[in-house]
Amino acid sequence: MKNILIKSIGMIMAFSLVISCETLELESLIENPNSLGLSSASPDFILNEMQLDFRNLNRSFGGSVDNAMRMEVLASTYNAVTSTTAMNGEWTSLYNFNANFKVLESIAEEDGLGFHLGMAQIMKAALFVNMVDLIGEAVYTEANDPSIPKPTLDSGESIYAAMYDLIDEGIANLKSGAKRPVNDLYYDGDAMGWVRFANSFKVKMLLTTRLVTAADSKTKIDAILAGGEYIQNNSQDMQFQYGTTAVVNESRHPLMSSSYTTGASGYRPNNLISYMKDSSSVQDPRLRYYFYRQTLDAPVGTQLTCAGAPNFTFCYVGDGYWGRDHGDDSAAPADGLLRTVYGAYPAAGAYDNDQGEPITVVDNLGGDGIHPIMLSSWVQFMLAESALKIGVTGNARTYLETAVRQHIDKVINFQSSETGHVAPASQVNDYVNEVLTDYDAADEDGKMDIIAREWYIASYTNGIEPFNTYRRTGYPSFLMDPIIDLGPFMRSFLYPANELNVNENITQKSSNQIQVFWDTNPAGFIN
Repeated sequence: MKNILIKSIGMIMAFSLVISCETLELESLIENPNSLGLSSASPDFILNEMQLDFRNLNRSFGGSVDNAMRMEVLASTYNAVTSTTAMNGEWTSLYNFNANFKVLESIAEEDGLGFHLGMAQIMKAALFVNMVDLIGEAVYTEANDPSIPKPTLDSGESIYAAMYDLIDEGIANLKSGAKRPVNDLYYDGDAMGWVRFANSFKVKMLLTTRLVTAADSKTKIDAILAGGEYIQNNSQDMQFQYGTTAVVNESRHPLMSSSYTTGASGYRPNNLISYMKDSSSVQDPRLRYYFYRQTLDAPVGTQLTCAGAPNFTFCYVGDGYWGRDHGDDSAAPADGLLRTVYGAYPAAGAYDNDQGEPITVVDNLGGDGIHPIMLSSWVQFMLAESALKIGVTGNARTYLETAVRQHIDKVINFQSSETGHVAPASQVNDYVNEVLTDYDAADEDGKMDIIAREWYIASYTNGIEPFNTYRRTGYPSFLMDPIIDLGPFMRSFLYPANELNVNENITQKSSNQIQVFWDTNPAGFIN
């Protein structure tokens, strides 16, 4: 931790000095010819780095569970997913972020930069909560303290409580009227955008812990609803916007840039494709935005490695959709320019209009997609579960309908001027009406299953909320069983080796079956 703090401060000082020389006199940056102090660091440059780290960590956290949650194809075991090296990068990045936070906090409190500090506090809270959700515990009170080279873990409960308070501090700072930062990569200097995200994230925390804090969760969510300062429509979504630069400084969406240059990276999940394509009387309006088919032909011969093998649920789902089943670890044939890839949403690849062309030649959106972090539709799904399970104010069915409609609207209108396509209103209405008809006919468990299922589909490319929902509720039930024995489904990640190797004050867990504090469900109830 000490090394991380020193390294981070050094990088910030050097970066601030180099960039600021263009607009400030050199003497104003240096207090001592041989030493740079905290006052030399630019709070805007520090905040820029923190915002990018926030994006990267959100992508990493979600991506760490995408394969286990069947949003990507898992070609290993659950033990491999949660191994001692799985969280090495995220752990190091989180505490680099926290080191930068401490530097910014010192400057902001001295200079009255409440907007800067409020953004940083909310980002920090979100990242530590996500780390707890994945690992269960983390270093917090002793983190990045040079006098404590071997810090101890804090409980998940205590970190949650501290982060809830930190969010409230962040909200107060954002409402202080302080000057805007030079760059706000998420809300373009709109303080209320951050406030709405902060309160929405509190709803997420309160729902996540509802199995152990039901009454408190209901009271606090109701208060947030009454206040009205939470994300309520797509224009208020928390998301990172990528660019279209392909050379020098790559700014395109990683899911697009990793596939559309030389060939597909990884396999798309047969389970999700099949469900969106065939489970309803009307095709999910988002299917052609999520997935792009490089060919409309069926695979033949050695192109389909699962052909004739036992235990496969799908193998091939038809209509040119080349994906793989959950747990298929067979070697990949030469199908990089044949298999199905990420489409127009959210990666800004190609919209599937039956072109059937390889990704190297097909017209695409250029990569200026988004990484979703907290969407209005997700908040509505949270409220649907909250109303159904703990009696939060409002009607669960209404929240569900709003959630589905908002997300479909977001997807089908995503760069519609560029794709030239918007799913017809009749298809959207037919899909939503079928969801609601099924909901009305279901018992409480069935209703929860439908909420979780639609939330899962709307979370595509960010598996963190589906992972939490799956452990909390056991739903959605449509997730396919593994085609091979992958071991028990993980309930948490192991502590990272790069911390354990230098810190004997942290002892490794016995297995990935150790449940986080809010997961009170029985062992083995999910797979």
